[in-house]
This record gives sequence, structure tokens and C-alpha cells, in this order.
Amino acid sequence: MQSEDHILVIDLGTTKVCAIVARILPGDELEVVGIGTHPSEGMQNGAVIDLERTTRSIESATQKALATAGVVLTRAWIGIAASFIQSYNSRGSVAVLQGQRGITKPDMKGALSAAVQMKVPQEMHVLHVIPRGYRVDDIVGVCDPEGMLGNLLEVDVHLVCGRRNDIANIERAAQAAGFKIEGVVLQPIASSMSVLSEAEMEAGVAMVDIGGGTTDVAVYKDGQIIHSKIVLIGGDLITKDIASYFAAPFEHAETVKKTFGSAITEAIDETEMIEIQRIRPRPPRQVARSELNFVIEARSEQIISQVEKAVDSCMPLDELVAGVVLTGGASLLNGLPEKFQQQLQIETSLGFPHGVTGFSDIIKSPTCSTAVGMLQYALNERRRIQADEGQGILRVCRGVKKILTKYF
Repeated sequence: MQSEDHILVIDLGTTKVCAIVARILPGDELEVVGIGTHPSEGMQNGAVIDLERTTRSIESATQKALATAGVVLTRAWIGIAASFIQSYNSRGSVAVLQGQRGITKPDMKGALSAAVQMKVPQEMHVLHVIPRGYRVDDIVGVCDPEGMLGNLLEVDVHLVCGRRNDIANIERAAQAAGFKIEGVVLQPIASSMSVLSEAEMEAGVAMVDIGGGTTDVAVYKDGQIIHSKIVLIGGDLITKDIASYFAAPFEHAETVKKTFGSAITEAIDETEMIEIQRIRPRPPRQVARSELNFVIEARSEQIISQVEKAVDSCMPLDELVAGVVLTGGASLLNGLPEKFQQQLQIETSLGFPHGVTGFSDIIKSPTCSTAVGMLQYALNERRRIQADEGQGILRVCRGVKKILTKYF
């Protein structure tokens, strides 16, 4: 098959690189046909600190995915969440010339450009410009102003930016691995596409993607994103706490966390004992399971507090009518949804990716929410670009026809 029938996405997580290949079926349905993962090496807090090791991680994950899919692809979408990411809300406006002709797409693009110029520092590269709503003269809440009459067009946008050099280093690593970058996607935006419904976004919801190294927050209201935040705390820090507290090897601490851990201490029988392996030559230690979960709960409370702070910066918690939706690998920690609900006093549920088929035993897990959302985002962008190119060709044809009609 031709590469146009497939999409490759590379999720650059803080603990692992996940590459997924999907085939585009009739009706724009997506079928996952290849998956590959590799530990995320050469990166720290989402930034490249060793270009060669990062390249190898991308190569390993993508080779596994492409081999499984049985295709050769040279273009890919990259998903990131890092300390160098910043988001802003901005407003741009443009005077509509010859007001009686109606607002055009160039007018809308002009307003968006003005919003970017108003807010984005020179050292930042714009990843996403997401319109939140338009205003035509004194008419607010306009979703699509094209064709409307008016003298002044304004737009409210959510901007996601990253430092130019850090974005460039990630692109260099991917290019060194053999891929041309089709686009870079913020991971919480991708995760939202795969786990949230339109009804949730309309009512008000906070999507919280808890990975190994970061907790990614995206807040939606009235169908639009109003805030995004990357918190540099994730599930790996809980594991490190366990390893440090009990002098246990990191790998064993991770196993203990997944097998016996809970974010709520009080839910555990205080008499229940578990064995924890420790760094040699220390002998194994019998500890109360409640002691383990005391360590876990303390860090869980910090993560939840950071999420609360992120939401409070844009809207009151009680306006999240659809509550909080947790996803990401670390969201599977036992008791975490209940801990969120207990601490925030707001309904909390687990979010599972949907909208694609194939490899259902893997992609239906919250650990794949970002990658699945990236596939959906990439397909939407591909179709949007194709539509724009089609409109451009149509305009050229109309122009040629007009000239031929005039002279012949």
C-alpha cells in the first residue's frame, strides 16, 4: 500500500517512546496495524539532552511498529509534553475591508495572526492556535463568521508554544531517525481527542493525563479548550519515593506499587503485611501494606493539588460539570480516582481511548490515550490540508475560466 493510506505517530513520553501505525479505512476510520515501544532515553523533562540516544529510542520504537505493520513510512507526527511548553489565551482583531462583501477566510486568518503576534515571545515556536470563539462587531459567541457582514472581526484563541531550540532538537532527533516531521502535537490535546466526548467538553471538564514524568492537564468549557498545563510530576516520582523510603531497587518499587499500592491509605487493612526487596546486601523487609500506601498517598495528594491549582487558574472547580477524567498509565494506580474525588470534592472517572480499531487489547488502555488521540488529530489535519488545497485549485480554475471567458 501507498504511504498515504497510513499514519505514523510517535509519542515521546518521559519514560517511554511509543510509535503507532494506523491504516486509514473507508469512511476515515482508523485501524491500528503496528505498535512499538522503547524506553525514553536521552531526554529529561521532555527536552533532548543526548541527541544520539534520543534518536536511537525513536528508531527502535518506530522500527518495531513499522515491521509489525509491514509498511515503510518516512513521515511522522510527534507528540510532546515538556517543561519548555507554555500556553496562553489571547485575542486578535482585524478590520473587515469593504464590509458589505462578508467576512472571508483571509479575514479569519488575519485575526488569528494578530492574536499570535500579541502574545507569543520571539523565542517561542507556536504549536497550536485553537480558536475559542469569534466576535463580529457587537455579536459575541460566533462559531464560524465566514460570510457574515461586519466591520470588525475579533477572535479569542488558546495558544500552545514551545521554545524554538527545544522543538528543533526533537525534530532533529526524529529526522536523524529517518523521518520528516508532519507536525508536533501537545500530548494533553491529543489525549483529550481520544478520551473526551463533545458533551463533556461542552459541559466543562478537566482531562488529566498522568504519565511517568508529567501530569498533563487540559480544561474545556463550552466545547473549547480554555487552559492547558504540563505539571512536572508523574507516576515515576511515586515509584522513586517508594524506592527511597524502603531502600528498594527502582524496578521492584514499581512492581510493588502496581501490585499492592493504593492512593488511599485508609482503605487498606493495617495488619496486612507485604515483603519488599531491598538494595543488596540489605535483606528483604516485611512492612505493613498501609505503610507503603502512606508513601503513595502523600505524593498523590501533591499531584492532585497541582491539578487543582491548574484548574483554579482558569475557572472554579464547581464549574466542571463533567468532573475530572483521568487517563495515562499512572492513572491506573489503585484508588487514584477515588482520591481525586475525595480531595477535590468533584466527580472523577477513568478515561479510555476510543475511535480506532485493531490491537484492541493494547489500545483500549489509558496508557495509549495520547497515541490514539495523535492518530485522530493527524487524520483531521491531513483532511483539513487536503480541503484547503482543493479550495486553492478551485480558485485557480475559476480565475483561468474568467480570463478565458473575457478574451475568447
